Amino acid sequence: MARHFKSVSIVFATTSLAFGGALVVGPAAQANTQHCSNSGPLLLELDTSGENIDIEYSFCVDKSEGGKFRGHGYGKVDDGGGQRKVEAFKIEARLEKGDRTVTKRTCDFTNQVNSTDGVNTDCTSPWKAASGGHTGDGRIYVDIDNDGAGSTWYGVPGSTGLS
Repeated sequence: MARHFKSVSIVFATTSLAFGGALVVGPAAQANTQHCSNSGPLLLELDTSGENIDIEYSFCVDKSEGGKFRGHGYGKVDDGGGQRKVEAFKIEARLEKGDRTVTKRTCDFTNQVNSTDGVNTDCTSPWKAASGGHTGDGRIYVDIDNDGAGSTWYGVPGSTGLS
C-alpha cells in the first residue's frame, strides 16, 4: 500500500486556524511516501481485569521528500482506561534495511493505556538519510497487571520495502 502526502496549502491552514485547528510546520509538511504491511494491522485482544484490552497496530516505512527514511508504527488500544490494566505497554518502532536495524525508538504508553480508553499509540524511529530498500518494523511489549505471567513481546507484520 502506498500513500502520498502533499504539503499543507495556505488556504487550508488559514481555514483550520480560523476554526480552532492547529497548524504543524516542519519536516512533516514535506511530501512523503509511505509503504505499509500487505497483511494489514495486527489485531489482538488481551485478557485483563474488567474488559479485555483490544490492540490494532501496523508498521510502515516513510520516505521524506529530502530522501530520509523512518519506521512508523501507528495504532490504537481500546478498553484500557478507568483502571490499571498493564504494568507495562511499550512500542518499539524500527527502520530496517535487509532485516538489520538502522534506527529505532521505544515509546512507553503504560500510563495512557491505564488511564484512557481509545489511546492512539503512534511511535516513529528517528529519520535517517540513506539510499533505498528500507522497511518499517517493530513489536509491542505488554505486561498484564497481576496475571503472574510476566511480560511478552508481540511481533507485528513489517512493511513492504521502499526505495
